[in-house]
Amino acid sequence: MITGSYKSRGKSRRPMSPQERAQAERDIRGAIADLQESAYANFRSAVANVAIFFGFVGVLGIVAGTADGLRLIPMAVLVLAGPVGVAYYPFRQRWKIAVRLLMTSSTLVVSGLTAPTTQTGHRSVGQPTSTSSAR
Repeated sequence: MITGSYKSRGKSRRPMSPQERAQAERDIRGAIADLQESAYANFRSAVANVAIFFGFVGVLGIVAGTADGLRLIPMAVLVLAGPVGVAYYPFRQRWKIAVRLLMTSSTLVVSGLTAPTTQTGHRSVGQPTSTSSAR
């Protein structure tokens, strides 16, 4: 016997009328639509929360003093992403504005994380400094 078949469980299917079948199909489609809508809403909230998190990290980097010189610009971009992510929540019922805010916050986060932070001629991490004296 095939595992999972109705014969193996001893149950037979009750024949459905066309109206019952149509109602069952509408119920299933409605449940799937609700699931997709909640999944998209959770995804949009997650995108806004990521922007808020990186805005907070940018503020901490600037306040702690680890963002100096060229590192200050990407941190400032991340700080800008935070309020844009926060602005999503009051406008989440207005679809066009909410999507634009999410796109803007995502762009700011990506540009803040991928911005170059070194200058030519400056020492990179792991390179020895030239200030050590040879005795």
